[in-house]
Amino acid sequence: MFVPEKNLKDLVISYVKSEERSISALTRQLNKDGYKFHRLFITGYLKALTDMGLLRERDIPPSKIYTTSAYRGQNLYEAIGEQCRALERDERRQARLAIAVLQRLFRRPVFLREIKECGFGTQIDALQASKEEREEARKMLLKIGIQLPTNEPAYYLKERKDQSKEAVLASVVLQKFEATGLVLATRQVSLEEKKRY
Repeated sequence: MFVPEKNLKDLVISYVKSEERSISALTRQLNKDGYKFHRLFITGYLKALTDMGLLRERDIPPSKIYTTSAYRGQNLYEAIGEQCRALERDERRQARLAIAVLQRLFRRPVFLREIKECGFGTQIDALQASKEEREEARKMLLKIGIQLPTNEPAYYLKERKDQSKEAVLASVVLQKFEATGLVLATRQVSLEEKKRY
Protein backbone atom coordinates (compact mmCIF):
# COMPACT_ATOMS: atom_id res chain seq x y z
CA MET A 1 0.00 0.00 0.00
CA PHE A 2 1.25 3.45 -0.83
CA VAL A 3 1.44 5.89 2.06
CA PRO A 4 2.53 9.34 0.87
CA GLU A 5 5.80 10.48 2.44
CA LYS A 6 6.05 7.13 4.25
CA ASN A 7 6.68 4.56 1.59
CA LEU A 8 7.06 6.04 -1.86
CA LYS A 9 10.18 3.90 -1.60
CA ASP A 10 8.12 0.68 -1.52
CA LEU A 11 6.01 1.80 -4.46
CA VAL A 12 9.04 2.69 -6.61
CA ILE A 13 10.78 -0.55 -5.66
CA SER A 14 7.70 -2.59 -6.57
CA TYR A 15 7.68 -0.96 -10.02
CA VAL A 16 11.37 -1.59 -10.76
CA LYS A 17 11.22 -5.07 -9.26
CA SER A 18 8.86 -6.23 -12.01
CA GLU A 19 11.00 -4.65 -14.76
CA GLU A 20 13.88 -2.20 -15.15
CA ARG A 21 12.62 1.34 -15.71
CA SER A 22 13.91 4.74 -16.69
CA ILE A 23 13.04 7.96 -14.86
CA SER A 24 10.46 8.79 -17.54
CA ALA A 25 8.88 5.33 -17.36
CA LEU A 26 8.62 5.53 -13.55
CA THR A 27 7.12 9.02 -13.70
CA ARG A 28 4.55 7.84 -16.28
CA GLN A 29 3.65 4.77 -14.18
CA LEU A 30 3.21 6.87 -11.03
CA ASN A 31 1.00 9.36 -12.91
CA LYS A 32 -1.02 6.50 -14.43
CA ASP A 33 -1.65 5.10 -10.95
CA GLY A 34 -2.77 8.51 -9.65
CA TYR A 35 0.40 9.74 -7.92
CA LYS A 36 1.42 13.08 -9.38
CA PHE A 37 5.12 13.82 -8.87
CA HIS A 38 7.31 16.09 -10.94
CA ARG A 39 10.02 14.34 -12.98
CA LEU A 40 12.79 16.26 -11.17
CA PHE A 41 11.47 15.09 -7.81
CA ILE A 42 11.52 11.47 -9.04
CA THR A 43 15.07 11.95 -10.37
CA GLY A 44 16.31 13.11 -6.97
CA TYR A 45 14.38 10.42 -5.15
CA LEU A 46 15.85 7.69 -7.34
CA LYS A 47 19.34 9.07 -6.73
CA ALA A 48 18.72 8.93 -2.97
CA LEU A 49 17.45 5.33 -3.17
CA THR A 50 20.54 4.43 -5.20
CA ASP A 51 22.82 6.09 -2.63
CA MET A 52 21.09 4.10 0.12
CA GLY A 53 21.79 0.86 -1.76
CA LEU A 54 18.12 0.05 -2.38
CA LEU A 55 18.32 0.53 -6.15
CA ARG A 56 20.98 0.00 -8.81
CA GLU A 57 21.50 2.56 -11.54
CA ARG A 58 22.83 1.83 -15.03
CA ASP A 59 23.67 4.37 -17.70
CA ILE A 60 22.19 3.48 -21.07
CA PRO A 61 22.55 6.80 -22.92
CA PRO A 62 20.54 8.94 -23.05
CA SER A 63 18.74 7.37 -20.06
CA LYS A 64 19.48 6.00 -16.63
CA ILE A 65 17.83 2.67 -15.91
CA TYR A 66 16.92 1.57 -12.39
CA THR A 67 16.49 -1.90 -10.94
CA THR A 68 16.31 -3.30 -7.42
CA SER A 69 19.42 -3.97 -5.41
CA ALA A 70 20.07 -7.37 -3.91
CA TYR A 71 20.42 -5.77 -0.46
CA ARG A 72 16.83 -4.57 -0.07
CA GLY A 73 14.72 -6.18 2.64
CA GLN A 74 11.16 -7.39 2.16
CA ASN A 75 8.11 -5.37 3.07
CA LEU A 76 5.21 -6.95 4.97
CA TYR A 77 3.28 -7.91 1.83
CA GLU A 78 6.29 -9.54 0.17
CA ALA A 79 7.09 -11.50 3.34
CA ILE A 80 3.50 -12.77 3.58
CA GLY A 81 3.50 -13.71 -0.11
CA GLU A 82 6.75 -15.64 0.28
CA GLN A 83 5.44 -17.59 3.28
CA CYS A 84 2.16 -18.39 1.49
CA ARG A 85 4.09 -19.75 -1.50
CA ALA A 86 6.18 -21.88 0.87
CA LEU A 87 3.08 -23.43 2.50
CA GLU A 88 0.86 -23.92 -0.55
CA ARG A 89 1.61 -25.15 -4.08
CA ASP A 90 -1.56 -24.02 -5.84
CA GLU A 91 -1.57 -20.29 -6.71
CA ARG A 92 -5.27 -19.90 -5.88
CA ARG A 93 -4.72 -21.39 -2.44
CA GLN A 94 -1.65 -19.17 -1.97
CA ALA A 95 -3.74 -16.07 -2.77
CA ARG A 96 -6.55 -17.24 -0.46
CA LEU A 97 -4.05 -17.78 2.34
CA ALA A 98 -2.58 -14.29 1.77
CA ILE A 99 -6.10 -12.79 1.93
CA ALA A 100 -6.83 -14.71 5.13
CA VAL A 101 -3.59 -13.55 6.74
CA LEU A 102 -4.06 -9.90 5.76
CA GLN A 103 -7.73 -9.98 6.80
CA ARG A 104 -6.76 -11.41 10.19
CA LEU A 105 -3.99 -8.86 10.60
CA PHE A 106 -5.93 -5.75 9.49
CA ARG A 107 -9.49 -6.82 10.50
CA ARG A 108 -10.97 -5.56 7.24
CA PRO A 109 -11.46 -6.63 3.61
CA VAL A 110 -8.23 -6.85 1.61
CA PHE A 111 -7.85 -4.68 -1.49
CA LEU A 112 -6.63 -6.03 -4.82
CA ARG A 113 -3.53 -3.82 -4.66
CA GLU A 114 -2.52 -5.47 -1.39
CA ILE A 115 -2.95 -8.93 -2.88
CA LYS A 116 -0.81 -7.89 -5.85
CA GLU A 117 1.90 -6.61 -3.50
CA CYS A 118 2.00 -10.13 -2.03
CA GLY A 119 2.71 -11.36 -5.56
CA PHE A 120 -0.79 -12.63 -6.40
CA GLY A 121 -3.77 -11.27 -8.26
CA THR A 122 -4.42 -13.30 -11.36
CA GLN A 123 -6.81 -15.84 -9.83
CA ILE A 124 -8.62 -14.63 -6.74
CA ASP A 125 -10.92 -17.18 -5.16
CA ALA A 126 -12.58 -15.13 -2.42
CA LEU A 127 -15.78 -13.25 -1.77
CA GLN A 128 -15.95 -9.64 -2.94
CA ALA A 129 -16.69 -7.12 -0.25
CA SER A 130 -19.87 -5.11 -0.66
CA LYS A 131 -19.64 -1.52 -1.80
CA GLU A 132 -20.37 -0.34 1.76
CA GLU A 133 -17.67 -2.56 3.33
CA ARG A 134 -15.16 -1.52 0.68
CA GLU A 135 -15.97 2.17 1.14
CA GLU A 136 -15.66 1.92 4.94
CA ALA A 137 -12.20 0.32 4.62
CA ARG A 138 -11.15 2.81 1.91
CA LYS A 139 -12.17 5.79 4.09
CA MET A 140 -10.25 4.37 7.05
CA LEU A 141 -7.14 4.03 4.88
CA LEU A 142 -7.63 7.54 3.53
CA LYS A 143 -7.45 8.89 7.11
CA ILE A 144 -3.89 7.57 7.39
CA GLY A 145 -2.90 8.86 3.96
CA ILE A 146 -3.44 5.80 1.77
CA GLN A 147 -5.35 6.67 -1.39
CA LEU A 148 -7.23 4.00 -3.31
CA PRO A 149 -9.56 4.39 -6.28
CA THR A 150 -13.24 4.13 -5.34
CA ASN A 151 -13.66 1.17 -7.69
CA GLU A 152 -10.71 -0.83 -6.27
CA PRO A 153 -12.11 -4.30 -5.44
CA ALA A 154 -11.67 -5.74 -1.96
CA TYR A 155 -11.97 -9.35 -0.88
CA TYR A 156 -12.63 -11.34 2.26
CA LEU A 157 -12.99 -14.91 3.42
CA LYS A 158 -15.44 -16.27 5.96
CA GLU A 159 -13.61 -16.36 9.27
CA ARG A 160 -12.51 -19.80 10.38
CA LYS A 161 -9.71 -21.30 12.42
CA ASP A 162 -6.78 -21.94 10.12
CA GLN A 163 -3.39 -23.15 11.29
CA SER A 164 -1.76 -22.14 7.98
CA LYS A 165 -2.78 -18.52 8.57
CA GLU A 166 -1.32 -18.58 12.06
CA ALA A 167 1.87 -20.24 10.74
CA VAL A 168 2.38 -17.47 8.15
CA LEU A 169 1.90 -14.72 10.74
CA ALA A 170 4.25 -16.40 13.19
CA SER A 171 6.90 -17.00 10.53
CA VAL A 172 6.82 -13.40 9.27
CA VAL A 173 7.16 -11.99 12.79
CA LEU A 174 9.93 -14.41 13.79
CA GLN A 175 11.94 -13.71 10.64
CA LYS A 176 11.49 -9.94 10.88
CA PHE A 177 12.85 -9.89 14.41
CA GLU A 178 15.41 -12.66 13.78
CA ALA A 179 13.86 -14.73 16.54
CA THR A 180 13.55 -18.15 14.88
CA GLY A 181 16.20 -19.50 17.27
CA LEU A 182 13.81 -18.93 20.17
CA VAL A 183 11.28 -21.44 18.84
CA LEU A 184 11.19 -24.92 20.33
CA ALA A 185 11.40 -27.22 17.30
CA THR A 186 9.45 -30.11 18.83
CA ARG A 187 7.60 -30.63 22.06
CA GLN A 188 7.29 -33.90 23.89
CA VAL A 189 3.75 -34.84 24.80
CA SER A 190 3.00 -37.06 27.77
CA LEU A 191 0.48 -39.92 27.64
CA GLU A 192 -1.89 -37.92 29.83
CA GLU A 193 -1.84 -35.00 27.36
CA LYS A 194 -2.45 -37.39 24.41
CA LYS A 195 -5.57 -38.73 26.14
CA ARG A 196 -7.02 -35.21 26.30
CA TYR A 197 -6.83 -34.87 22.52
